[in-house]
Amino acid sequence: MPQPNTAFKAIDKIAHLSEAEETRLDEMRASQTQMRGVLEKVLRKLGVPIRYAFAYGSGVYKQAGYGTESKPMVDLIFGVSHADHWHALNIARNRKHYSFMGTLGANAVAFVQDRMGAGVYYNPFVEVDGVMVKYGVVSMDTLSSDLLNWDSLYLAGRMHKPTLTLRRDPLMRITKQVNLTHAVRASLLMLPKNFTAQQLFQTIAALSFAGDFRMKVGGENPRKVHNIVEAQMPLFKSRYGSIIEGLPNLEYIGEDFLQQDMSPQARAAMLRKMPNNFYDRLVRQGRKAGIRLPPGLGAEQVNSEKLVAVDNIGHIANKAIESIVARPALTQSIKGILSSGISKSISYMYAKNSKYRSKN
Repeated sequence: MPQPNTAFKAIDKIAHLSEAEETRLDEMRASQTQMRGVLEKVLRKLGVPIRYAFAYGSGVYKQAGYGTESKPMVDLIFGVSHADHWHALNIARNRKHYSFMGTLGANAVAFVQDRMGAGVYYNPFVEVDGVMVKYGVVSMDTLSSDLLNWDSLYLAGRMHKPTLTLRRDPLMRITKQVNLTHAVRASLLMLPKNFTAQQLFQTIAALSFAGDFRMKVGGENPRKVHNIVEAQMPLFKSRYGSIIEGLPNLEYIGEDFLQQDMSPQARAAMLRKMPNNFYDRLVRQGRKAGIRLPPGLGAEQVNSEKLVAVDNIGHIANKAIESIVARPALTQSIKGILSSGISKSISYMYAKNSKYRSKN
């Protein structure tokens, strides 16, 4: 790894984008504005109430290694207040968007949405106003809980990467920032004292893919994380800039180089601010690794200091993330057969595999 220039520089002159990155960011934001206009028309065309909505993925943001001729399906997430009521309205208006599940009624669809996988129900290969989309429906309670508590990291992980907000909700602004801060802190456990901004963002982007079976069976490009960060670096810097500058244990020490406080006290304090689900799984993985960690709520400070002191804390943290992601990712994919139908599921898997093979 190249060595940073540790000469003192004012942080406000380091954390900002370079002139070239500013230009790229302006171009990306112009493209975002255009895409937002297109997708807002899609939302209006659907004609159903949506409390919060965002777009994500390669259909919205370019990834390295993909040419301009490729036009991926646009991924959308709709946050709704009451899933059963929402699906009743949507089935009445847009029945063709559903598989055979639509014939079973809104309650059945809502049951599958909430009780299987990560609490998201997808309708893929839906053409609306000339745009091919895949939209997922999630209750606002499920979405907020995942962002704050990392229940499954299914949506929280997707929102670690750049997203395009289409419908705003005032409560989501806070929960989104909490989720991004969690992502930085988890990544710091996996990184050395000194590292580059690119290493940080690649570690953040990789969190939601840890434990995802699709990465092991060829369902995703193994270079996907690298491709995302390489093409979207200005967006990552813009997204995480204020969070990085606001953390007391992290600072820039040169252009695109960062340094974290590696003292056990600072790292243990950081760990105690992480979601309980992550902490509990970290303790479980630590015990599997042979670390003697006493049980009980009163042992949190001692356990945190013991965990961050071991050399392989990065590996243990990654295993904890894998244990959160693995089951919801698998069951969500299985649920896709119900929500999409067999023919659409096969088409979707073929499209994903074809896109991956065409770049290898």
